[in-house]
Amino acid sequence: MLTLLLTSCSRQSSGNAHDKGNEGTASHQSPLLLKQVVIRDPGRGNMAAHQLLVPEGWKVEGGIQVPPPSYNMIPYLSDVTIKAPDKRGVRFWGINEYGYADNVNLRPFTPYEGRPYFRPQRSLGDFWLHIFELNPGEGITQLKVVSESELPELTELVRKQLASLYHSTEQENRQLAMSGMSMEFDVQGRRLVVRYLDAGTEVEATIFATVRHTAYRYANGQVKAGMWTLDNMYAAFGPAGTDYLNDPALCAIVRSRQELPEWQAAIQQTYLMMQQQIVARGRAAMAAAARQAAVSRQSQSEDVLDISFNGWKSRNAMSDAGHASDINAIHERTTYATPAGTTVNLPSYYQNVYADQQGNYLMHNDANYEVNTDPTFNSRNWERITPTQ
Repeated sequence: MLTLLLTSCSRQSSGNAHDKGNEGTASHQSPLLLKQVVIRDPGRGNMAAHQLLVPEGWKVEGGIQVPPPSYNMIPYLSDVTIKAPDKRGVRFWGINEYGYADNVNLRPFTPYEGRPYFRPQRSLGDFWLHIFELNPGEGITQLKVVSESELPELTELVRKQLASLYHSTEQENRQLAMSGMSMEFDVQGRRLVVRYLDAGTEVEATIFATVRHTAYRYANGQVKAGMWTLDNMYAAFGPAGTDYLNDPALCAIVRSRQELPEWQAAIQQTYLMMQQQIVARGRAAMAAAARQAAVSRQSQSEDVLDISFNGWKSRNAMSDAGHASDINAIHERTTYATPAGTTVNLPSYYQNVYADQQGNYLMHNDANYEVNTDPTFNSRNWERITPTQ
């Protein structure tokens, strides 16, 4: 599985701040202080699952939850929001997976075949409007869809990454041909812009997701067993009329988010156990769905998220095995060595980057500013850190 590392910004210049002085860097009047936050999974012994950097004074809401026993095909539920007092923020979701069939009519989120029941919607916008009707959220009112579109580059990329599933669908259809049944599979990248009132303030959010759909159909076209999934779903938001997708603080948050390898391995093991149980019960259709789910996280690559947030740059001349420095330049991030002997990826918008021994990072572009003499921050020792070679 690939690390989930988001890119939320684009610049007029593609060079690093370290190479071009102040040219092309984010305008920033005060230092940006970030603290490392770990999101833990209570269903796996409180294992560290995600880590990310959060600006000082911002709230981290939500987290990972253990699904109810009736959702036994769902390994975890996750919804994390990082929010500033002025309504800027980022929200990350885990995989949202739903089951349905044409001859079944249940209320949304009723347990069905180990998943929440929810019929596929005509669009990502319809899905969110429906979710808002069911549970609008505290202080959230007047949700409306501003625009929605497919992201062709994102669709092309995830279809390539999930090519094995298209191939297995073809094989399955050859085996099903004599029965009159058929199987279908597809994935698409979507971008949705919504506006709503948050405690009276108009906020705009841009939501990105890859939408997957698998269905087994009878000869008459009815769906015998279906599953649809929202992968890679995340949002950046801010007060309406602001350029939140180019906000340095939001960039720093999304660039730092990382799923930890030990947790990823534990999730994969859970999927494999689910598949074995389903096969043992002789339910081939749902076994195929579980197999699809087990590999779905292949689509969670930083390339997917670069395209989504318009930070994508052509990689025609480079393979994934290219030099780390070149990869970082494309994603507009820089890898720094920390005092603890580890590394951290940070946006390439800041010439001066410091770390303490407590998992905090401070960044600024002011040549005349000295953090260790600033009474706001000098209660701890800040050590300047440099990019790795």
